[in-house]
Amino acid sequence: MLTLMLLLTLGCAKQNKLLSSAKYAFRDNNCVETLRAYVRSAGCPELVVHERPPEVIIRCLKPDEERGKFYDNYWFRLTPAKLQTDIMQLPIIEKHTICIDQDVRIEAYPPD
Repeated sequence: MLTLMLLLTLGCAKQNKLLSSAKYAFRDNNCVETLRAYVRSAGCPELVVHERPPEVIIRCLKPDEERGKFYDNYWFRLTPAKLQTDIMQLPIIEKHTICIDQDVRIEAYPPD
């Protein structure tokens, strides 16, 4: 039981470090262009896109064994920056937000 809890804690710590690094990388005022550049630099030629207004979910289209750690592995949720969200979901959304500008919020989530 202790081993399982340790593994879960290490997994969460690694995920939090990746999210913190991504937040730091988004330093300009154009979230979408920055994400596009990082996804391309990760060697992602195509994206899987799911549109469910008002959100768009994207993920790199790559075999799992070719995926890296973040930009070609995580999936990203894009929503309007001023979208009103349920107060109960706000802590999760804020934890996963890597960029927000005047137009869009980008959240990053690990693969299932």
